[in-house]
Amino acid sequence: MWLSQTERRAAEAALSEVQADGARDELGFGVVHFAYADRFFPGTSVLHTSVRYSLFVCWAYLELLQRHRGVSFPSNVLADIEDRTGRKLMEHYGRGDGNGIIGGRVLRADRRPVTRPSRIYWNALKTWGLLATNFATGSPPNQSDVHRRWSDFAIVNKGLEVDAVQSVRATLLDDIPPPPADWSRPSAALSFELPPGERKRLRKAWERSSNGGTSLLSRLANRLAPPPASMYHADVLALCDPDETESLKRAQQVASLVCIGRTLYAAMVNDMKDGSNAAASRRALDDVLSVHQKHALALNIEKLRDDVRKLNGLKEFLDLIQEWANSGGDYSGLVHDFRVREYSLKDSRALLLDKSSARRVLWSFGTPQPLTYRWGNVTGFLNEIAA
Repeated sequence: MWLSQTERRAAEAALSEVQADGARDELGFGVVHFAYADRFFPGTSVLHTSVRYSLFVCWAYLELLQRHRGVSFPSNVLADIEDRTGRKLMEHYGRGDGNGIIGGRVLRADRRPVTRPSRIYWNALKTWGLLATNFATGSPPNQSDVHRRWSDFAIVNKGLEVDAVQSVRATLLDDIPPPPADWSRPSAALSFELPPGERKRLRKAWERSSNGGTSLLSRLANRLAPPPASMYHADVLALCDPDETESLKRAQQVASLVCIGRTLYAAMVNDMKDGSNAAASRRALDDVLSVHQKHALALNIEKLRDDVRKLNGLKEFLDLIQEWANSGGDYSGLVHDFRVREYSLKDSRALLLDKSSARRVLWSFGTPQPLTYRWGNVTGFLNEIAA
């Protein structure tokens, strides 16, 4: 099964806001994360590791187009190519963790990864214009459509050709740099380093990744310099028009408000798990207020609707957190509202339920984090582009 756009977002939502203690986005702040991340850094995902993977996926399909022009999509061959790519990367980077190789641990165990690079990066290929626009739909194809209608793409590899039966034969890839000379040779090492031609093509791709103008991601890449230290740095604001500047400020403010909300939640769970350790909850709240209170109180939550169209019940919940942040006092009166919200999202898995004591045993009090809007991944991409 291949991930649709909805499934991809659901998968990212499960991982996008993982806190230091491994907790999920229990209170539904992901809608804010997606709105700002997709606006400023379109096509990126927290599941990405290296920007060159987007080209690896393109080259894998280019190889399929050249080798397999039958009616049925050769899914096993694609898996072979992706596994070969991972092993070639291990030849260069070694077999340890933390090198950005997707499925590296599974490949080291001589097993086949379930989550494929092509699944993870397909939305990036669509968003960045690395896939050709479908003549019939006016947009790049979904991965499932390519696999289902493989013959439409595989029989004709250049240009568009009218066909009496299918009406249109379409290209798949759009102006892709050529793969390395030893791309298909299993024993040859492969790296994430981008040659100049590939860096230029990806900067061009990012220019096409935003409707109505270039994205902030594109403008940052065209600086041809390492990324600023923060998403809210003066060098980033200097690239923004007035509307974007205001949106970026709101993004920072709501990120701080969410951090306070997450800390309140952690304090409540901690109190239910170990009532004798209430001092730890209070310290955590005092620490987060010292860093984030100013930005959180500056947020105009009503104006947040300009950036996040589907706040639904989240607006009232953010109002509640902001009201508490103004005083930073006793938070026991908020427990019911937090419990109701968590239950509406997590059902019986909610940790704030009285009957969830067994689940709370496995929970630990980490350090809640503000929303980051994929900035960590973006800085990695920008460093690769500016190399």
